[in-house]
Amino acid sequence: MQTTKTLASVAAVSSNQTSHRSFFIPTRLIPTLLASAVLASSISTGAFAVGVSDAKYTELGGSLSNENTVVRKVYDHLKAISLEPRFEAVGRIVAGGALCTATWLGNDGDTAFIITAAHCVAGDNKSQESSYTGQNISFRTGDGRLVASGVSTNHFIGYNGCQSDLAILEIPLLTNPISSDGSAVPQPIYADDAKFNGYVGQPMTLAGYGRQGTPSLGGLSSGRAYGAANVTQDVGGCLRNKANTEDAWAYAAPGDSGSTTWQWREGQFVGMGITSWWAGWGSQYSGHGRVAPHQAWVKRIFPNINTVTRSRTLTESKAVELKDVEANVKGTVYYLAGDNVSGPTNRKWAYPRGYTPLTVPMVNQTTGGTHNIVLRSQRQTYCGWGEINNGVYCYPSASKGSLKVWYNASDNQAAPAGLYKSTFSLNAKGWHDHSYNSAINLNTSILVDGASHIEGTVTQSSAVTTVRYDNTVNGSVYYLSEGETTSDATRRVWHGRFNTWSTLNVPAVNRDTKEIQTVTLRASRYAGCGWTTMNNGVYCSNGAKYGQLRVSYSAEDNTSLPKGSYDSLFNIAGKGWHSSFNKTLTFKLALEHAGQ
Repeated sequence: MQTTKTLASVAAVSSNQTSHRSFFIPTRLIPTLLASAVLASSISTGAFAVGVSDAKYTELGGSLSNENTVVRKVYDHLKAISLEPRFEAVGRIVAGGALCTATWLGNDGDTAFIITAAHCVAGDNKSQESSYTGQNISFRTGDGRLVASGVSTNHFIGYNGCQSDLAILEIPLLTNPISSDGSAVPQPIYADDAKFNGYVGQPMTLAGYGRQGTPSLGGLSSGRAYGAANVTQDVGGCLRNKANTEDAWAYAAPGDSGSTTWQWREGQFVGMGITSWWAGWGSQYSGHGRVAPHQAWVKRIFPNINTVTRSRTLTESKAVELKDVEANVKGTVYYLAGDNVSGPTNRKWAYPRGYTPLTVPMVNQTTGGTHNIVLRSQRQTYCGWGEINNGVYCYPSASKGSLKVWYNASDNQAAPAGLYKSTFSLNAKGWHDHSYNSAINLNTSILVDGASHIEGTVTQSSAVTTVRYDNTVNGSVYYLSEGETTSDATRRVWHGRFNTWSTLNVPAVNRDTKEIQTVTLRASRYAGCGWTTMNNGVYCSNGAKYGQLRVSYSAEDNTSLPKGSYDSLFNIAGKGWHSSFNKTLTFKLALEHAGQ
């Protein structure tokens, strides 16, 4: 049996292989398929995509025939589905001689970020985490629009098989992807929970390019197509799909290389795999590497990727909205309170109106305390938004069910200032389909300004220096961190070392991703004859009438912090060394971090 590495090297498109067409490698499948070098050589002569079972082909076309009218009847139908709004980020790349499917992730300035398979693009060290610049690549969406083209930078996680057959491309942006209604295409959502293991036995959706065919007829035509599949195995992070049931009738084939595979998860269409290999028309097998285990790397390459966690995190200014939860459920869906939240516990059927309040205990990262924060929530029907536990639907159908949860400051006027973090869940239940019962996990990163006195705002270019608190007390003052902010200054000290500082690790929300990250700041106290650590109570011989605290940002302390805009409130306690002085000082952080 040939090794996975040997087979992968056959498929790889190296930096000087510009005329090779992409194809798939059947790694560790049925031994008779793996051992056949003829398979690799035969499929390299053409590009294929989205094979369908003989039964599905007959159902859609009326007969198992290769006549052009039958082929077009089947695949025009599948192409039309592949052009629906949920697939608008899906397109095709041309990389030298390789023709592969790929998906637009989003833009950063004048650069488009595209995800595809590692074996589709050039790289001189793909087996390790690496980047390669120099290959000309173009990307078109389903409407034929040329979105990005030019010299690409190709990033690899370390391509050693299906589970790591992943590349992210940076290509010069020409124009933004446009939806069929003329609006901007929203960024697709990708799975980012590496611990999630609920793939096997679940439906999976395919959409790719190339030739098309069936087990009995072989290759028939070419073009874009949709397919319904099912995950039958998860082998070390490679999801295997077998097209052999009424509901799972499609499998990927070579022209689908690099295509994203999708799953519906509680109202979101989520990218969860990247297509890597097939095992021939007759096998009806294909393999797809999971994306979630590589999310730390993906977020380093493209910090603004849209993920399940990010799309389900609400801030004080941006709601969470999950669209069309009822799209794949028979009848309507309603919502009840789940974990870590007080809310409705019983369903009802009435004309939709108003909203449902939810009370969620949240940890204030600024103070360290836990407080109840009130949120508002609604469920959508064809006759408007209303209470989330209301299962009613209006004409023409029950295919709405969007869930919206948001924060309103007027509900939380007594909440202490701070950055609030929490995770809670709502239970989505089918009114007509009693078997549908799914927990929807939501997150919060809510910044509440409150009425606290702010000492000042730390930015990327300006520090904050407080007043001389020693002036107001008997003796000197030192400082310690409070709440969830940590520091290397954990207790008071008395020493004569100057021109130094303490570190502060401050929880802050990234405004682009909604995630809470740790920003490192510097804090030092003026002792009259120099700046020292903030917890140092020493003072010089001319008296303890100094004691200002200075807090600043330095980029060199934050090399691992993702690029983005960061906001926070954080507390530092001022304490008297010789007196009972004890004062909480509140600072604001408003930072533009450029990243590496």
